[in-house]
Amino acid sequence: MFNFDVSLRYISRMTQEEFTHIASEMRRNAVSVAQKYGFANDDAEDIAQDVMLKLWCLHEKMDNMARMKASVAITTRRMCIDRWRTAHVHTDVGNAIPVVDEDSLYDRLEYAELEQWMGEQINGLPTTSRIVLTMRQLEHRELSEIADILGIKQTSVSTLLARARNELMKKLKRRNR
Repeated sequence: MFNFDVSLRYISRMTQEEFTHIASEMRRNAVSVAQKYGFANDDAEDIAQDVMLKLWCLHEKMDNMARMKASVAITTRRMCIDRWRTAHVHTDVGNAIPVVDEDSLYDRLEYAELEQWMGEQINGLPTTSRIVLTMRQLEHRELSEIADILGIKQTSVSTLLARARNELMKKLKRRNR
């Protein structure tokens, strides 16, 4: 059976020539968004190039200019956040080792006490938060993998992880006052 709406959508999808024609404008938009996120011109160009590659993979599915502009902005924003996250190295809570003078008995005792206290605080977290924190920080699992194992959404994993880290940070700040 012939469906006129589906045929129109198929016909109106973006061709390679149309994509090439508007690619420079989209690239400028991507560079602009990346620069607004604080990236230098060279890094913004790299991000824009990555965005354009992703959009090229989807160009046949795009059916209007407004949707493409929105896709450029969203994809650029997400790539900027990913670049920013990978550029800032996060130390693992369980593997953070302070500088300790091996000869000082006081330093070794203080470190052992801190390690024991931190273990108690982690064990005092709500069960789900503790499991998510352990899987992410100690087992080095990806968020998507944790979500699959626990049967929850990836955004929920991120939220639980952030709450657990914030709770530990608050307790550590209170302890060090």
